[in-house]
Amino acid sequence: TPSFAAQLVAAGLLAGEWRPKVLMLGGEALPESLWATLAAAKDVAVYNFYGPTECTVDALWWPVRGDRPLVGRPVPNVRAYVLDAGLRPVPVGVVGELYLAGGQVARGYLGRAGLTADRFVADPFGGAGSRMYATGDRVRWTADGVLEYLGRVDGQVKIRGFRIEPGEVEAVLRQHPEVCDAVVIAREDGGHRRLVAYVVGSADVRDWLRERLPEYMVPAVFVVLERMPLNANGKLDRKALPEPEFTGAEHEYVAPRDEIERRLAEVWAEVLGVDRVGVEDNFFELGGDSILSIQVVARCRQTGLGLTSKSIFLHQTIAALAPAVTSAQTSAVNNQVVVGEVPLTPIQHWLFEAHTVNPHHFNQANLLELADPLNVPALRDALQALVVQHDALRMRFEQVDGQWRQHNAAIEPVELLEVHDLSTLDERERSTAMRKIADEVHAGFDLGRGPLLKAVLFDLGADLRSHLLLVAHHLVVDGVSWRILVEDLDTGYRQAAGGERIDLGAKSTSFREWARRSGVYAVSGALDGEVEHWAAALDDGALPLDRDVPVRGVASRAVSVELDAEDTDTLLRRAPTVYRTRVNDVLLAALAWALSRWTGRDRISIDLEGHGREDILDDIDLSRTVGWFTTVFPVALDVTVGEWRGLVKSVRRQLRATPGNGFGFGALRYLGAPQVRERLTRTGPRLAFNYLGQWDATGDQELDGLYRASLGSLGQDQDPADRGSHPVEVVGGVTGGRLGFAWYYQPDLFDEATIEAVAADFATALRHIAGDCRGGAR
Repeated sequence: TPSFAAQLVAAGLLAGEWRPKVLMLGGEALPESLWATLAAAKDVAVYNFYGPTECTVDALWWPVRGDRPLVGRPVPNVRAYVLDAGLRPVPVGVVGELYLAGGQVARGYLGRAGLTADRFVADPFGGAGSRMYATGDRVRWTADGVLEYLGRVDGQVKIRGFRIEPGEVEAVLRQHPEVCDAVVIAREDGGHRRLVAYVVGSADVRDWLRERLPEYMVPAVFVVLERMPLNANGKLDRKALPEPEFTGAEHEYVAPRDEIERRLAEVWAEVLGVDRVGVEDNFFELGGDSILSIQVVARCRQTGLGLTSKSIFLHQTIAALAPAVTSAQTSAVNNQVVVGEVPLTPIQHWLFEAHTVNPHHFNQANLLELADPLNVPALRDALQALVVQHDALRMRFEQVDGQWRQHNAAIEPVELLEVHDLSTLDERERSTAMRKIADEVHAGFDLGRGPLLKAVLFDLGADLRSHLLLVAHHLVVDGVSWRILVEDLDTGYRQAAGGERIDLGAKSTSFREWARRSGVYAVSGALDGEVEHWAAALDDGALPLDRDVPVRGVASRAVSVELDAEDTDTLLRRAPTVYRTRVNDVLLAALAWALSRWTGRDRISIDLEGHGREDILDDIDLSRTVGWFTTVFPVALDVTVGEWRGLVKSVRRQLRATPGNGFGFGALRYLGAPQVRERLTRTGPRLAFNYLGQWDATGDQELDGLYRASLGSLGQDQDPADRGSHPVEVVGGVTGGRLGFAWYYQPDLFDEATIEAVAADFATALRHIAGDCRGGAR
């Protein structure tokens, strides 16, 4: 075994005249440090064997050479598969579970039918009746067709809301030149789980490790040992590892030191969906993004703390942010009902320009599973309170002399909720009825009369929870708005159901105020220096068409791809540290790579969507404002060939050249001087990309209050006769702890197989990047 071999090597096994000609190792993982020692040994052929008991003796083998431990290729009579959770083969470099099949694999466990059924499963790649053994080991194929061992599937632990593989921390520790061996485990400390590293060696490795891993993966305690405790078989005896002393002084978690830090930590933990946040933890390394920063600002305002999204980007830890926090000044915000004319914003101009057939049918929807029992009158009151609180929901639109205009209507009672009893229908009939009703609601908006928010309550009977469908026209909401509306509806419902007066708190800056002042800013000359950049970014972004004669009235279709929880967690929480960037840059690097493969070009052009709530005016606060703020702007990216991290860094560098997070393009194109508008109205990219962030940062936790689950959208949210401006749109976000993307495309221009292939390339690139973050996929 490697444990025994290490003792023999330390005693001079490879140094003397009688050193062995052949050395064969097996029975446990071969540590990287021992691998390197054996690989450098002269005149000794060393072989590493891998083989669980369920496979007779050995299943994989590989010569010990090079600088990276490998478990190798199958021996004759054995087949090795690397599969995902759905028993599908994963690409090269992507982590999966190792399954073994062939003549050496046992048939099962004697007298243990249940365990046999769990571990010995049908082999979908073998002959009739063949079985394969689920090893429970995480591996991946290298480009050379060799398997690399990465730890146990069940070895993953969750600490402070983060999924951590201790074996990955061990692998990095063993790279330190003064560390002979290392073991990392999770231990309980006063009700909290903490990582503990046991190290053989004299080095102080905490700071060294912090340079190579995210803060949440750095062990809380390091215990230095002279040697690892071994059992009678020469293997590590984990039970004999000494109990560590938790002093509370470890850097892993630094508790808040005053009231402001405490309130900030509570808000961060709630928004990011982690157990607790220390004052030295980095917002973006915890999985934060620009949209979540807006939620932080909104929640802080409710607790009396004033800050901006920009301040979170400048001060990324609570310790650095706390001195910049002020008292929330709600008195300066206009809390009166907004009524009157409102200038169209650039994104609203875009809609009326791009969607000319049925602009009344361009919506967003949210289907929610509700808690039981449901108080319907309280729900009606809470919906009415939304229209009173959020002025944009009362917006009305009309054409005057061929030009669209909008105004804020006064408050008036309006029925927003319709109830449908579907309790007598079977599952299939119920699904059909819900979709039909949803389609009717989507198609039924009147831009001139309103309301532009509608709600449908589906009563599914005593055995099923009711479902609530919220539909709003896109002219008055965006992704950030939905988060505000869903939260406020829950608040108002709880108050009404409890017999209280509904109070949704102070408003932030009105949509009308933003539209007026941002419009003045756009024509003030402040953006004139960006014109040349945007003109250059409008490269021809043509896509290879399968058919070049578009047909009106053909509804778009969608192809969806999804990453598993491990890759999602890696991209959200580790990639920002590894690449010193934000997750959006990582996503765009993968997209650029996939589009380059599709188009055959090294330069690709796409339209990006941003949340648009930029801090361009000092006294504007949009953290609690409902409306459509989205920005759409072009980017042209040169795709480099090489390592994944090189591509990510190249894309990051190019994106940093985008001025003002893209705010200026739409402002100049629709509000700028005539000559500027003319320069920026030529055809640009044909593909749009929109990352919506994390809809449920709380992960698998059950929702409280009015809701039990968020189920996505329902119904035809856009008239199929209105083709829009992009033949391909990629929209993604994180739900249920998984990162997923929908590729919407026009089927009269593209074959489904084409879009499936490009979407699969995109997902593969993301998995490779996640693998690179975890330690080496190229």
